[in-house]
Amino acid sequence: MKLKPIKVSQLNQFIKKYLSSNSILNNLRVEGEISNLRTSKTGYTYFTLCDDSSCINCVCFYTDSISKNGDKVVIDGELSVYEARGSYQIIVKSIERIGMGKILQDLELLKGKLKAKGMFEKNKPLPLYPENIGIITSKTGAAIKDILKTFESVKANIEITIYNALVQGDNSKQYIIDGIKKFNEDNVVDVILISRGGGSFEDLNIFNDINIAEEAFKSNIPIVTGIGHESDRTLIDYVADVYCHTPTAAAERIIRGYKDIQTKLESLIYNLKSSTKNYINIKSSELKSSKYILRSYLPLEEVYTKKNQLENYKHFIKNQLETKLNKLDYQLNIMREKIINNNYNKQLEKGLPIVSNDIGNIIKDISQVNEKTLLNINFKDFIITARTISVKEVKHDEK
Repeated sequence: MKLKPIKVSQLNQFIKKYLSSNSILNNLRVEGEISNLRTSKTGYTYFTLCDDSSCINCVCFYTDSISKNGDKVVIDGELSVYEARGSYQIIVKSIERIGMGKILQDLELLKGKLKAKGMFEKNKPLPLYPENIGIITSKTGAAIKDILKTFESVKANIEITIYNALVQGDNSKQYIIDGIKKFNEDNVVDVILISRGGGSFEDLNIFNDINIAEEAFKSNIPIVTGIGHESDRTLIDYVADVYCHTPTAAAERIIRGYKDIQTKLESLIYNLKSSTKNYINIKSSELKSSKYILRSYLPLEEVYTKKNQLENYKHFIKNQLETKLNKLDYQLNIMREKIINNNYNKQLEKGLPIVSNDIGNIIKDISQVNEKTLLNINFKDFIITARTISVKEVKHDEK
């Protein structure tokens, strides 16, 4: 004989009633480490309590503004069932902090170790006008949409290369490491952005991995990080050349040079329009005055004179406007040429080497070299190290 089926809600109600009748489960005292701490709009505090091998959800029906992720605590409460989801949780009555949790302790020890090695002092300068940007993130994540939207906000010919990587879970570690290696081996991008959207402490914990931090430290290409929200900071953020609070902030930092040019251009255009408008207003006022005089005295000679002056003013304004616009266009072209010419990679692509001494100073003058000076001759794809045999000054005949 088959049992009569019951509804899911009836089952959850039965379990909740059973748990509430258990005196032990109604008077729990549990020790663990807080993670994934968050406060709802209603003022309730939710978190996960974990030990080395297991976790349980907890809820405080009040706002806990003292606890933080990584705290080791002892909580008093009772076990209950959330009927709508059929999940059980501890309803917390009180929290006693007893120290720093093992996860946070291990992370702090690791940070101290890497800092002592000088790995937090990595600060390669970012290119002012990057032409090629490499991004390590998930193509399906929320972060990439914000990043690309930010890059599209500037009028610049930027090449974007996305290394599609897992950014959550143990398997994501190798994706991130391989992405950093790939960009460095190809040596095409000017800057690497490592990013993902916000999440819980566990979601972001992969970025606290020492192997990822070490690979980022070894990168010859400057690295910018934009991981999580403003309150999140992981180990790789300390090792990166530039750390930003969010993916959008990181993207903004990378294209800051382009935005500065755009701001200057908008300012020039505004000043030009303003000065032109003021000039027109002045001449318009003068014209109105002249019309009043004409109406009063009807001097025909003055009428024709003023008419000619008006035409002259119109031509003058038009010429002034065209001159200023041409000057502005000329200045913009000069700025664009400077940007292109100052990119030494373009010179290297033409086969023109860059010669520097052993401390990296570019050789510009004969006073910088003498016999047996060690020189680095930089080509596009290789470097020649040489030593001078002799140094002679070349005099060019004046034509």
